[in-house]
Amino acid sequence: MRVLNLGCGNAKNDFPEAGQATEIVGIDISPNSQADLLHDLDTFPYPCESGRFDLVIMQDVIEHVRDVPAVMNEVYRLLRDGGIVRIRTPHYSSYYAFNDPTHIHFFGAMVFDGFDADNPNTLYAQARFRFVTRRILFPKIWRITGVAALANAFTKRWEQLFAFIFRAENMYFELKAVKSDTGG
Repeated sequence: MRVLNLGCGNAKNDFPEAGQATEIVGIDISPNSQADLLHDLDTFPYPCESGRFDLVIMQDVIEHVRDVPAVMNEVYRLLRDGGIVRIRTPHYSSYYAFNDPTHIHFFGAMVFDGFDADNPNTLYAQARFRFVTRRILFPKIWRITGVAALANAFTKRWEQLFAFIFRAENMYFELKAVKSDTGG
């Protein structure tokens, strides 16, 4: 398995399948990171071959880039057909979203719907993905009281009515690249 960790910081190998990977490439802008390649994620194209990776990890990264559609299109370029991108980012209701001065964007749970292979937003999305997982992550109190389960079952309604009452922490997405009719 070939893995690309975008914005890897000092956690290039910090994901469950790291021991099974045949190649792990880290990209980060910081020379103090574990990156193999120093590169600004707002500069395209990224210095990697198209279709090379089985898995792209973007943990706490997407909120830092200027052009989210361009980044998603670039991630799509780098993934093989059926490859997975994993994204974790703070939910807009999160304490973490607004307390980092380097965050440029704040997202809701439907942020990647425009890249859905079955209903793409052709104004900005050339990339096509299928959702494998979309999950809102909550503090323990909201998990044990059932709020997290309800929010994940009725996401749009929770965001409309309750997001600033029962605040989330992060969101987790797994998206599968669809590049052919057999891509998922």
